[in-house]
Amino acid sequence: MNAANKKYTVLLLSAPIGSGHKLAAEALEQVFAENEAVHVVHGNVFDFFPQFLGTWFLKIYLQILQHFPWMYKYMYKWGNQEKGSLWMKNLINGILARLGSRYLEKIAPDAVIATHATPAGIIGIYKKNLGKDLFLGAVITDFTIHKWWICPGVDTYFIADAKLADRLPAQVENHAYGIPVRKSFAVADGVSLRKWLGISGEEKICLLLGGGEGLLPMTDIVVALQQAKLSHLRIIAVTGHNKQLFAKLQQCHDSKLTVYGFTEYLPEIMAAADIVVSKAGGLTSAEVLSLGKKFIVYRPLPGQEEGNAAFLHRHYGTVIAKSIADVAAHVKAFCLEKAQQPQADGERLQAAEKICACVMSHISKNESLDRTE
Repeated sequence: MNAANKKYTVLLLSAPIGSGHKLAAEALEQVFAENEAVHVVHGNVFDFFPQFLGTWFLKIYLQILQHFPWMYKYMYKWGNQEKGSLWMKNLINGILARLGSRYLEKIAPDAVIATHATPAGIIGIYKKNLGKDLFLGAVITDFTIHKWWICPGVDTYFIADAKLADRLPAQVENHAYGIPVRKSFAVADGVSLRKWLGISGEEKICLLLGGGEGLLPMTDIVVALQQAKLSHLRIIAVTGHNKQLFAKLQQCHDSKLTVYGFTEYLPEIMAAADIVVSKAGGLTSAEVLSLGKKFIVYRPLPGQEEGNAAFLHRHYGTVIAKSIADVAAHVKAFCLEKAQQPQADGERLQAAEKICACVMSHISKNESLDRTE
């Protein structure tokens, strides 16, 4: 506890490898910020080393995903073996634990919540090497669990679904609260957005999402949907930071197409939609499930996206499209279904609140034990 202001310090530690890890931490930050007894810090493991290294790493990472996905698939599979890459995991986490020790000592957290596997491993080593008595929670932001998440020192795992619990060590506490999504999804007003865009209740909205980098062939999908001649279909495309894709879609000049770049109104847009076509990122998948939308996953990337897509298809009926033609066919099938009002999943929308409550329970319990010793 911070003696100066008598607050518990909670460090949310993420990594900027994909936007999902950061967004999950932001969802938790929103809840912790409402608690007057908590001082919350949102950290980034890339702050442990010089900025140019982080910039270089992210550039290489995105290039591999875009142009050499087979390479990423190989690295992911190798890292997910029982023993194969454990030495590398321990080496990387050990180096980063030393690099980040000054940062961690300055913050002096009572609890660390990791939304990426690497921060979880770093803090586990930090606890062991320095004998630090702090709570370490791991929020797994996918519908699959990579073995790099299994780290000594984790006190509690927070997972996306109870069906994943058997992939965790039996002796470690876990809670299947769901992946935390931001509060704005729970209060998003899709009806007002429909009215603002002039979209009637009889029309279906197909939302195209490609994450922050716009990694979805939206132009080709729009053309395929236009050729399907679905008279009651409206398309909304969100291109994120991909300015080239935004400009290209703007040239379509289709009255039934609305294009957004990076927007803070994504919760309202998703709430208004009937169908979502996207990649199988963990956070996007959680948001779609939380709002009860029809979900079409287009050619999931190797690694965790393939795992997410397989799990969602098996247990939640998510459709996996292997081609642009598949996307158009599934959208058409959904449009022809008898109209059903999408039902939001209140339990999933409360995941952040449940995780934060659990963390606070552990922190207060640890303090009570310290007082009695």
